[in-house]
Amino acid sequence: MEILVAALVVVLLVALIAAVLRLRNRRLPSASATPVDDLPAFLESPPGCAPAGEPAGWATLSPLPRGEEPPPPRWNRPDTGVVLTAVAAAGVLVGIVAVAALAQDRHHRPARAVAVGGTTAARLTFTGVVLEPRAVGVTVTYPVVQISTHGDRSRARIEFPTFNCLAAEAPADPVAAGCQPSVTEYADVGSPQLSVDEHGAGLTVRGRFPTETHPNGGPPVPTGGVYDLRITVSPVGRAAEDGWRTAEGVLELGPGTARTVDSLSVLRSGS
Repeated sequence: MEILVAALVVVLLVALIAAVLRLRNRRLPSASATPVDDLPAFLESPPGCAPAGEPAGWATLSPLPRGEEPPPPRWNRPDTGVVLTAVAAAGVLVGIVAVAALAQDRHHRPARAVAVGGTTAARLTFTGVVLEPRAVGVTVTYPVVQISTHGDRSRARIEFPTFNCLAAEAPADPVAAGCQPSVTEYADVGSPQLSVDEHGAGLTVRGRFPTETHPNGGPPVPTGGVYDLRITVSPVGRAAEDGWRTAEGVLELGPGTARTVDSLSVLRSGS
């Protein structure tokens, strides 16, 4: 949209300059006009001499030839009015386009609702979900999620313990199913990349989570993988004295879904 505004400004300026040049060329005298020989008048009355029949020492104030009118004031000419009108019209058009661009940008700007006025924390463990299909079997994960919000700030940290299983879907217990443990991946995303919608005492968290591994004795190593997640969590039952209560929720990863493990999932909301 900014490119459109700039292009329109350039077009209007070029059109305005062309109009001014046309008006200027129309006022210039024609090159084909017959030249006037002023040599005889120069010889009869050289500069500094009064014309014959007039007293010396007085300048001749000859009237304009009959039929000629003095040129109108500069700012009252019709062509000046045309130029000023064109400038005003160009300014109005540029203003309209600029307002429209801002309105469209505001319309397409993605909205982000966050928990405002309080804090929320959640510790969630989910059942298995397919992380990536393989030629034989699947790679599955059992995500462990920590979510925190405070005012307009939010953060989600996720641990993805992975297993390679000779199965078509994630088993309830990967160890009992004979799955081979693989590398654990980690992701940490905060505001403003993380979208958090508050619904009552629950939350819906959405975001894209680039993952990394944490080798022993070395710095984190990005995997190049990015998981698009949607997590919904709500409290269940009454809160304990410390404010925590059991939570239930759903994690969506591509076409797969995983549900919370009740005994390992809690949520706390407060002011």
